[in-house]
Formats: sequence, C-alpha cells, structure tokens
Amino acid sequence: MPKKIVLFVTFVCWSLQSFAQEAGFNIDFLGYADNREYKLPYTTPKTIFGTRISPDLYFKMGKNHTVHGGIHIGQDFGEKEHDNPTIRPIIYYNYRNTNFDFSIGHIPRYDIMKNTPRAILSDTLFYYRPNIEGMVLAYKNSNFNQKLFIDWTSKQSETDREQFFVGTNGKIKLGNFYFSDDIVMWHNALSSNDSIEQHIQDNGTAMFKLGADLSHKTIMDSLTVDAGVLIGMDRIRSEYDFRFPKGLIATIYMAYRKFSLENTFYSGQRQNTPYADSYYRSKTYNRLDLGWSPFKSSHIEGVFKIALHFTPGEIANQQTFTLRYLFSRPFFKK
Repeated sequence: MPKKIVLFVTFVCWSLQSFAQEAGFNIDFLGYADNREYKLPYTTPKTIFGTRISPDLYFKMGKNHTVHGGIHIGQDFGEKEHDNPTIRPIIYYNYRNTNFDFSIGHIPRYDIMKNTPRAILSDTLFYYRPNIEGMVLAYKNSNFNQKLFIDWTSKQSETDREQFFVGTNGKIKLGNFYFSDDIVMWHNALSSNDSIEQHIQDNGTAMFKLGADLSHKTIMDSLTVDAGVLIGMDRIRSEYDFRFPKGLIATIYMAYRKFSLENTFYSGQRQNTPYADSYYRSKTYNRLDLGWSPFKSSHIEGVFKIALHFTPGEIANQQTFTLRYLFSRPFFKK
C-alpha cells in the first residue's frame, strides 16, 4: 500500500507540472520528545519520541490556485515494526486570495490547528494524525478571522464506525481586546455490521473567551490574558440524552526573548471529551508551562518545555522538546 501511494503521488505531480505557472517543493521536518509522567486514572503515563519528514511538491495554476502532492513519513523510536513506518499522503487543492483561504484534500494539520486549545483537541494529534482529511475554509481581515473545518477520521465499513470532526475557531479584535471562539463536534456513527450492538455518539466542546493583548504596553515580547467559559456536549443515543458540563477557564501567556510562561486554569464540571486533553475530566485543573527556545529563525525552531499539571491532591509533570525545520523553494516558473 505505501508503494502505491508513492507511485500515485509521483504520477500526479509529474502530470501537473506541464500545466503549472510555477512549481516548487516544501520540506517539513518534525522531531519530538514528549515524556508524560501522569498519575490520574484517566491519563496514561508514556513517552512519545520520534521523527517525521513531510516533503511535498506544489504547482501554482495561476495567481490563486495551487495543488500540492507529497507524503508524511514518520516513526517513533524503538518501534518494532521497522518496515512499516507511519505513511500518509499529502494531496490537496488550495485557493487563496487576500481574505479567503480554502483547501480540500489530505491537508497538513500543524499550521492550521497549532493554536487550538488542548481543552478542544489534544496535541497528540500532531504526532500521529498529521493531516486534516476533508476541507478547511478560512476568512480574515485586519480585525477578524474565522476558520471552519471538517475532518473525516473513519469511513464506515464492517469493522469501522463512521467518524468525523466538524469545528470552527476565530477571533475578533477591538484595539487591545479580543473575543475568541473554539468549537468542535465529534460524530461517532455506526459501522455497517448490523449484528454488533452500537449506539451513535455526539460529543462536542465550545470555548468562548474575552481577552486582552498587552504586549505593546510592557517590556515583554508577548503578554496576553483571557477568561471565559468551557461548555461540553455529550450524548449516546438510546443510552442517555444530552449532557452539558460547564466550567470557567482562564489563561495568561507571557514571553520574553527565548523564554515563555503559560498558565491555564479550569474549574467546573467534569468534561467528557475523548479527543481532548483528558485532564479536563477533573473538576479543577491547572497547567503551568515553562518554555525555552534555544534557537529560532525563519526555517528552524527548537522549543523545550516543562509542564506541571495540578489537580486536587496530585501534581504531575511533563517534559517536551520539539524541533521543526521548514524549507521551501521554487524550481520552475513561467
């Protein structure tokens, strides 16, 4: 199967070059080490340690239209199946102008969703599910941006249930103040095997915040504070009706030169979010991140972080290091 993906992507890229106004390539390398010393029953202590490289070719069909074709190749260190690394295609069309940005296909996830709060989607997705498989539509101007996406995660079969995410996130700026929204809904439907007893599950999370960007009023390179509500939605049809757990959430982020500090506090009802950070199943949770970027440029960034997780009666810790290298260059232009 991986050989077929490579041959197909190669054939498509070769065919497109004859029609393109410009062609080039991108290389995205990610190295990650994530050691999670978790203690609570609904969390799993583990170490995520590996690399991924994602080369792709792009072909511009005029000013606004671009087609991408490439591949993700990644593997955790120590993986026993050395002949079967994680391989995913990069195949998508992109339309972009001053305000609109639309993509459909197997779309790299990182740049689109890197700022998504962990209460909405777990950052583990970046390691093991590098693509959004579906569509993304974004609109932005100087004071407003909003993004809508659908990510199809499982196609219905005899053994697999139909599953997908649909969500939106954005921000409205008014001077130094802003309003942000992050919403996602997960639909877990049935398989095509009628002999298995299954129930459709609808699960969602919405976060609404008011905040202030005080970066230009202090000596800090960045300083933002915000607070708002986190509202969950959960239902298993024929088992129980809709439940809406709610809570308050607040975040402060500051950065100065190579150092950063971020603190997020949640207090409220337990969230039932199978795709988000499992710590939000606690009624009270505080996460403190201390970061250091030893090097950062337009092509490469390395970030080391220590995270402390505070829940009633427990303190857990996490250490992460990520290194991302980006390179892009055109090799053909009409």
